[in-house]
Amino acid sequence: MDDGTIVTLRSADGSEAAVSLHGGHLLSWRPAGEREQIYTSPTTQPTAGKALRGGAPICFPQFAQRGPLAKHGFARTSRWELVTGPSVGSVSEATFQLDSTMVASGWEHPFCLVLVVKLGPAWLELHLQAANTGRQAFEFTGAIHTYFAVDDVRDANVRGLKGLRYEDSAGGGVVKEDAASEVRFDGEVDRIYLGAPAEVDLVGGGMPRRRIVQEGFGDTVVWNPGPMKATALGDMPAADWTRMVCVEAGVVGSPVTLAPGKTWRGMQRVELGPIS
Repeated sequence: MDDGTIVTLRSADGSEAAVSLHGGHLLSWRPAGEREQIYTSPTTQPTAGKALRGGAPICFPQFAQRGPLAKHGFARTSRWELVTGPSVGSVSEATFQLDSTMVASGWEHPFCLVLVVKLGPAWLELHLQAANTGRQAFEFTGAIHTYFAVDDVRDANVRGLKGLRYEDSAGGGVVKEDAASEVRFDGEVDRIYLGAPAEVDLVGGGMPRRRIVQEGFGDTVVWNPGPMKATALGDMPAADWTRMVCVEAGVVGSPVTLAPGKTWRGMQRVELGPIS
């Protein structure tokens, strides 16, 4: 991957994170003394108009095919700019920006997106802000589409979603209620949990427990392509479906309506725990 597109954050304790200007896209998070926590495909490359596979893509102003634009919108395929940082200290911080003057998307609403990445001891935060810089209100859906690394997803699970309604995207979008205490991964899983809690836990898979906290995002998406869809993706090794799971902070079920001059804010924070 072209090093000229990469911004590296380093905190005082030795933690590191890397963000690509292609997509404003987190690629890596390696806490001090720990393994890589983020899955990024070893075969993906920054290509104009194409998203990177893995990391933490920014989906805006459209989640999936829920609108007239290309899947997941244009933010993840556009080149962002570094505004400030990375700072050096106990917390390292960098700010990235994408606005409507920087993209030719066919989306007619003036906007400004700001991504603030904060890196501290055993934690990482992604803060996303969307501002309406035009004169008319607009609606959007979106997500921070984070891919977490695991040794084997079949030994991992996500906890904290029991009793919630979810859209089963792998099952034709049928709305179901999750009666299980944990989400497990024996094949394709593609669920949009509606009205999700502020915290869930990603447990097992040979990795430390990861507590995933979100603010401003009303939904949580849990996704793994399974072996069949992984073969069709083309931008990651087919066998790597076992090495990743997405736990995404999303605004999907109820689009955000943003009035002129207003700003929406959302955040995803990941805190590292002991091996689970």
